[in-house]
Amino acid sequence: MLLVDDDETIRYALSETLKNEFEVLEADGVNDALKKLETTSVDLICSDYNMQDGTGLDLLHSCKERNISVPFMLMSAYDFNQLSKKADLYGITFCEKTDCEFLDKIRAML
Repeated sequence: MLLVDDDETIRYALSETLKNEFEVLEADGVNDALKKLETTSVDLICSDYNMQDGTGLDLLHSCKERNISVPFMLMSAYDFNQLSKKADLYGITFCEKTDCEFLDKIRAML
């Protein structure tokens, strides 16, 4: 799984939680994620929505342009309703970073 978040503290906390069950590759933004996807295949991308070098949806578009087709989870700590609706439009999963069902949603996607 590729975990993408430009907030180092949140990325670390999520990664430590996920590493108990999954192999986790970390990226600090859209560009770093795309660079890592050039050499590594993953079975899930969990991306923050708002990052310094773009959005999670920018990453999704770039993946589609590169024919990278894996399940995609958009995450955020803000604008839950609006982002949830956007995720539905793109056919991807949305999850609040603080959602108590975060791990269950990832398990279901993998």
